[in-house]
Amino acid sequence: MLPTDWDISAAMTALAAAISDSGRSVDEVFADLDSDDDGRLSGPELLNGLSDLLGEALDPMKVSAVITTFDQNEDHRIDLDEWKALIEQHGEEE
Repeated sequence: MLPTDWDISAAMTALAAAISDSGRSVDEVFADLDSDDDGRLSGPELLNGLSDLLGEALDPMKVSAVITTFDQNEDHRIDLDEWKALIEQHGEEE
């Protein structure tokens, strides 16, 4: 459960823990979230995937903030390298 005073760091720490608890690798989770298989996570893919992983509905504006924060190449998507950096920054990669 995310705290009511949600912030990006808390959400990403919870995400890293959820990935670790799932027993899947960071790459496997990325592939599962990438529903159109284009190698990048769009806002809706990230919103749906994070909501599923964390077990609760997330505010689309908060997910947009995650993308804005971690989107290094400013294409409004999270690619695998950005995803790995995001997870590694907030937990240990499997």
